[in-house]
Amino acid sequence: MPEDARGGFLKGVLGDVRSLFSARMVLTAWLPCLLITVLHYRTPPHHGWVHDVARRLYYLPILFAAFSEGTRGGISVSVFVSLIYFPHAFTSLVSRDPGDALEKGLEILLYNIVAVVAGLLVDRERGEREKQERLARKLSEALDEQRRIEAQLIRAGRLGALGEMTAGIAHEIKNPLHALKGTAEILRDVIPPDAPERRMLDLHMGEIDRLAHTAERFLRFARPAQADRRPLDLRDVVGRVVSLVETQARKDGVETIFRPIEGEGIPTVSGDADQLTQLLLNIAINGVQAMAPRGGGTLTFSHVSERQGEKRFHVVRVVNSGPPIPTDQLERIFDPFFTTKDGGTGLGLSIGSRIADQNDGVLSVRNLPEGQGVEFSLALPAGE
Repeated sequence: MPEDARGGFLKGVLGDVRSLFSARMVLTAWLPCLLITVLHYRTPPHHGWVHDVARRLYYLPILFAAFSEGTRGGISVSVFVSLIYFPHAFTSLVSRDPGDALEKGLEILLYNIVAVVAGLLVDRERGEREKQERLARKLSEALDEQRRIEAQLIRAGRLGALGEMTAGIAHEIKNPLHALKGTAEILRDVIPPDAPERRMLDLHMGEIDRLAHTAERFLRFARPAQADRRPLDLRDVVGRVVSLVETQARKDGVETIFRPIEGEGIPTVSGDADQLTQLLLNIAINGVQAMAPRGGGTLTFSHVSERQGEKRFHVVRVVNSGPPIPTDQLERIFDPFFTTKDGGTGLGLSIGSRIADQNDGVLSVRNLPEGQGVEFSLALPAGE
């Protein structure tokens, strides 16, 4: 037998022995057996009715053992009862039960039959209960999976509808902007560089460029590039993000920590490395910006493998020790154009959510307990 198998077998045997001699078993089975035996052995033979009662009292600890430990417990106690009662039933070493020999033999046989039947019934009932519990867990996991999918569909539908509207608005804005910029360039050619009007015209063209850039960002949100999904090691993506953000984080007094989980194999997923890097980098920069006003903090990257329903996911967690997000804002954090930063567009996390959807992943956020920070989680289906 292999060493690991032998060790597992010995642990199983020790566990069974410990359960048979637990405090509950000692109080409800073993100790009552001994007390009944003492009563039996010390009762004089002429008190036949006492022997009849004591002989039948053995059924109680046998049934208690079967109810507590199933077939294993019932048979253990019934065999013990048979062994300690046999000398009193058929020998005269201490005293002898005055009952009929056939009756006493059948009693010993019934001890073991009752133990087997009661134990089997208890084992069957426990097996059914465990089966129902497993079914309940599967149903709960299926409901959680359904709620997760529904939330994804609702978010994707809301983003899709908003994206179409945004694309139309941005497209209509870009056309007149091109005309305005063209006319401004014509005017710049006829205005001398040292004229006061030239500075105003340059400012005018700068604002046109800024509006065009903003419209382009809205179009990128509305029509994100198709994901180039390939098998990749998630640790490489996280390591790349850490390298990109740690210089800026250090300037703001933020310590960057990367905690890869060892011993779980390669966390392979199917995804677009550039898009996932963009998503995690945006989350990391937001975390650094949230901690900077407080004099710094820690930005921790980690990844784990876990099951959600019937699927296995690799989860990247980005935790910043900054202030918690207010509850009313937490529910809207992924909504387009929702921002709490001055000058922000509110598209960063919305685009991140769309990137997660394109890679069959789930992006979520929660406040850590006791104000310890904010945790963003990106769950991606495990690849081969």
